[in-house]
Amino acid sequence: MTTITSLLKRVERIEAKQSTGSIIAVVNFTGCAEIAAEAVTNWRQWVKDGRANRLGDTLVIHAPTLTVEEWIATYSP
Repeated sequence: MTTITSLLKRVERIEAKQSTGSIIAVVNFTGCAEIAAEAVTNWRQWVKDGRANRLGDTLVIHAPTLTVEEWIATYSP
């Protein structure tokens, strides 16, 4: 049987893993410096929206997902 004490311990372990400090590194898969600057400034909103992930002190910014047509238009010779 799960007790409130055991649930609180689980929550404490999860919260201890959450990063709240400053961002030291950025992995920018978009290739655009302006987007990176916006993401670092508003990193909590970007993570909430699923446009970035926070891994410790590193912010990973996702590249936009392209449709087949968009990919062909962008990368075809």
